[in-house]
Amino acid sequence: MISTTDFAQHTLDQVEPIRNLFAALFLSSIGMLIHVHFLWSHVDILLASVILVIVIKTAVVTIVTKAFRYSIKTSFIVGISLAQIGEFAFVLLSRASNLHLIEGKMYLLLLGTTAFSLVTTPLLFKLIPAVLNLGVLMHWFPSESNIQIEEKASMIDSFNRML
Repeated sequence: MISTTDFAQHTLDQVEPIRNLFAALFLSSIGMLIHVHFLWSHVDILLASVILVIVIKTAVVTIVTKAFRYSIKTSFIVGISLAQIGEFAFVLLSRASNLHLIEGKMYLLLLGTTAFSLVTTPLLFKLIPAVLNLGVLMHWFPSESNIQIEEKASMIDSFNRML
């Protein structure tokens, strides 16, 4: 409601430092949980698990988005955008550890996987245009000109059906 008023920018200026403080506190608390030596000694498992999570989540989200009749290109962009593990996983991992549902090493590995997947998100966003260009070259995605031609053809078909 405030965003539609004249006080929107002033309110954002007042709230932003508090938001940044909570973000720093959150990231600091996560950083205190991570054991760098453990993750470094298991870097092969960590990288494999992050790659596995990114590939599987991208594939699942792409398939679900495609099921809603979006283009393969749009579906893939949505899939890449949602490929990381969310911050709520830290809460779930902490609770599972407190209830002794997962042991210490698995907890540390899942914690590292979650943190590393969040860190890779900006890199994934930077890679989206390059992957899309590669997809067009490899004929995974239609080129922009083909999309425009298909859209015009479907509009003409819709218009003809109305007549």
